[in-house]
Amino acid sequence: MKNALNHRVDAYDQNFVLETTLMHQWYPKRVAQLASGASMLELGLGHGFTTAFFAQHFSPYRVIDGSPEMIQRFRSRFNLPAVDIVESWFETFDTDERYDNIGMGFVLEHVADPGFILRRFRRFLQPGGSVFVAVPNSESLHRRFGHAAGLLPDMESLSDADREFGHRRYFNLRSLTRLCEDEGYRMLRAEGILLKPITNRQMEQLDLSPEILGGMLTVGIDYPELCNAILLMLKPEADDCDCRETPPDAAAVFPAPACTLGSGGGSQHS
Repeated sequence: MKNALNHRVDAYDQNFVLETTLMHQWYPKRVAQLASGASMLELGLGHGFTTAFFAQHFSPYRVIDGSPEMIQRFRSRFNLPAVDIVESWFETFDTDERYDNIGMGFVLEHVADPGFILRRFRRFLQPGGSVFVAVPNSESLHRRFGHAAGLLPDMESLSDADREFGHRRYFNLRSLTRLCEDEGYRMLRAEGILLKPITNRQMEQLDLSPEILGGMLTVGIDYPELCNAILLMLKPEADDCDCRETPPDAAAVFPAPACTLGSGGGSQHS
């Protein structure tokens, strides 16, 4: 079966916009500041920002991606030949290694079964380890404005750009927290990523200064319910979960063209 993830590579090239750049550079820095322990397992390559940053910060560091083209794209753009990249579906990845931290940056909006991913990857955590989840927020400030103005009838609806990136769903702070708790995690911290009142196109037209853009990121930390994206730091309720659940069939999970890519990007997811 042709790898459906490869169909999303062009979307990552053509939609490499200001908003995405800001979020994908900010996310790994915040994770590194919050994380403890030396090792990291990351789901998805995405634009490559996260992988390039984490590879310098964590050791050992491993990233999983299901798209050969995404892996080649990263290798050709970043001079980091030593980065340990495993080509695998998230749903079928396995290892005897255990990690202090697991990163799911912009992944769960792509996968067919977010709960399965959260459950499965608990088994790869060291005792006391942390999982970091980041997703787009359906109730961000600019989407709330659009909804109030009658321009966005349903804040949970996916745009054409969302579908181009392979997004399957939106989360808000309530739904994401509930999902993680239902799958046996407790939330240690919730942060926002990028507090903005206007669209990405409007931001680019205004040509905002780095200081203003930095302010949107810094202030947003304390307002996850209003930011463009949500970042959660999680720990399992119990460290004895085996989670040996049978993975779903990949062909059923990823029927072309409704495939996925994350920020993570590869299971899909990134």
